[in-house]
Amino acid sequence: MFYEQQQPAFGFAGSQLGTLPSTLDGINPMYYNQIAQFLQTRYGSPAAARLASITGVTLYDTLRVDAGVLPSRDFIFYQTPVGQQGQLFVAGTAYTKQEIDIHPWIVQGGQLATGYESLIWSIGVQFHIVGSLDNSVQSSGNFINLPLDPGTLTTAVAADGVLMGNLMRAFQESLVFRFFINQTEFEIGPGWRFPAGCYGATGFAAQCSGATAPAFAIEDGYMNNGFGWSYQMPVMRHIPPLTKFGVRMQVQNPLTTANAGPIRVVVTMEGIGIQPVTG
Repeated sequence: MFYEQQQPAFGFAGSQLGTLPSTLDGINPMYYNQIAQFLQTRYGSPAAARLASITGVTLYDTLRVDAGVLPSRDFIFYQTPVGQQGQLFVAGTAYTKQEIDIHPWIVQGGQLATGYESLIWSIGVQFHIVGSLDNSVQSSGNFINLPLDPGTLTTAVAADGVLMGNLMRAFQESLVFRFFINQTEFEIGPGWRFPAGCYGATGFAAQCSGATAPAFAIEDGYMNNGFGWSYQMPVMRHIPPLTKFGVRMQVQNPLTTANAGPIRVVVTMEGIGIQPVTG
């Protein structure tokens, strides 16, 4: 069997230069004219071209769900940036959102900041439901409704046990999520349509017994909203800077979390991030 091995082609498309267009720390000067011609054709003026950094990005936002009956109203993720006031979903208690709550690229009005944009290829929803309640949670400040004392096995009481499977199913079936950019909606479906994927934690639930642990105690437990991949977009969704976007969560069955304690609903959108080289 005979074959002809072609010489490797270096350079930009259509280039007649036989050397690499760039190295790690600079552009080959032989390409200056060709780059200028490309920019003139593509943008009309080299001054209109953009230099940017490319990074992986996971845009996230968190809704803190306090104990009680979920109100039959909508919540829109990605609308309240770091430093602005969020609210507990049931009681409406205010707190200041931090980077543990929402991605720092988000600015007021549900937009990416100037100079930032994303190409999104997946979307996921996490329901943070545990099998045993915290001993206590934060009652005020920016940390309200978050764990204060996660507790130990020896401090568990019968009321701490949570039926995670029932609660997960209720959240998956009662909440509808709708991804939109400007006025156009794209992916829509109940919580089960958007599994947490690689961002989902896993755990187990087990009965314990012994001299130091009550027989009814839940040893540990966490349920994941689906396994494997998060939902993959049929095409990448482009979110330009200063363009309104979000994920609308609609409560279509006002279930109760009165005996389940604080729960977090987290939406993640993963893809390619584009940001300024400086600043």
